[in-house]
Parts: sequence; structure tokens; C-alpha cells
Amino acid sequence: MDENLGAKTPMAENTASTPEESRRPSPHDLDVLSRQLGRPVRDVVEIPARCVCGNPLVAATSPRLSNGTPFPTTFYLTHPVITSAVSRLEAAGLMNDMNERLGADTGLAADYRGAHEAYLSSRAEIGARSGIGAVPEIDGISAGGMPTRVKCLHVLVGHSLAAGPGVNPLGDEAIAAVREWWTKDRCYCEGAWDTGGEAPSRDLSRHGPQGLPEIVGRPAPVRKSRSDNTATSDNTAAADSTGSPEASA
Repeated sequence: MDENLGAKTPMAENTASTPEESRRPSPHDLDVLSRQLGRPVRDVVEIPARCVCGNPLVAATSPRLSNGTPFPTTFYLTHPVITSAVSRLEAAGLMNDMNERLGADTGLAADYRGAHEAYLSSRAEIGARSGIGAVPEIDGISAGGMPTRVKCLHVLVGHSLAAGPGVNPLGDEAIAAVREWWTKDRCYCEGAWDTGGEAPSRDLSRHGPQGLPEIVGRPAPVRKSRSDNTATSDNTAAADSTGSPEASA
């Protein structure tokens, strides 16, 4: 076993003193992101949320990829511990519960539509800051099922972490639901990804949630039966190692 496996990633390069500097991805950030995801990252233009130690939690992807493809999923949850925890919420059927509530609670539905509008606004701001500009092909299209359904909790959690509390109500709820396994005031980076050798130059990611019980020392939530959770299982099977079938980073 590599003696460096599990060593905490050095933070010396994360010395930003302003929000603008903190958003700007450094070569060190891109290296960490590639290790977190198990594959080379592409088209990351900002780091909108960081661990207390400085490592990326969320990557912001350009609204137009370098190959010209319009890309609506802006906020990509990257940290293995929180992505694994959120995958387990999906497997336990939380998205089904949220969708039922969206259909019954007009106040929640209105707040969720507001989150959709905030997502579009943030994407436009990121596009402007990165020099990409408007991407008319994805006007009005956000991500994660917004504004009417929940299709990917990872997208909603990534949005909540990037935007802060009070913007995406269901993303905020999901963050609260994983507090047994992850909280924003503690670092969970040690042992969460391989820090030895070169960063991945090809896709080494594994499908499905990985490593959460071993890292945080607690069992994962119990999966619902197939009959209770067919839709959720289909969504999880489509996801990559981050659990997000929509993202590119």
C-alpha cells in the first residue's frame, strides 16, 4: 500500500485573501479535484465552496465547455465524503419524499422555483466572470430537476454549498440530513482520496458511493426495498462516482 495513501493534502497553495482569489482555481485545486473525482477535470472555472482546510467541496463548470458544448450543470459536488453521504440519501428514497412534498406544499414549490432562478442567475454571473458570456442554448434550464422536481440531490447540495443557506431549500435539507456523516465545520479530507503519485490522467472513478463508513466511522443509512424505491435506484445507477449523472467537471 502506498505510504502516502490517506495523507492529508497540503494546503500551502490555498492562500487566498479575498473571495475573488478563493473562487479562482489554482493548479493545486485542479490537482485535488482530479484526485477527488478519480479522473482529469475539465472546464472548471471557479471553486465556489471549500472545506474548512481549503480543499474544494464544489467545482463550478463553464456554461460552455471547451469543445463548444452548452453545459447547464454549473455546480458539481466533488468531495468524496459528502458525495457518498448524499448518494445514500438518494438510495434511501429522500428524492421521492421531496417530490411528494413539492406537489403538496405550494410554499415549498415557490421557494424551489426561486432556487431555480437563483441557479440561472449564478450561472450567468460565472459565465460573465470567466469570459464565456451568454449561452442561449440553455436559457431557462437549470439542473437537478429544478424548478418542479428533484432528480439529483448532488446538484442541489452543490448549489446550496455554493450559494449559502437560504437559497435552495431542498439542498439545505439534504445538507442537514447528512450531518451525521459530514458537517461544514469539520475537515474530512484525510483518507478521502489517494494523494500519492501523479493525479489521474484517465478516468479511474468507480460507480456508486465509496468509502463513507470507513472514513467517518459510522454505518450508512439503510436502502429502501426495490418496490419502494424503483425511481431512485434508476437515478443512482445512472450516476458516476460523484453520484451526479448531469455534471461534467
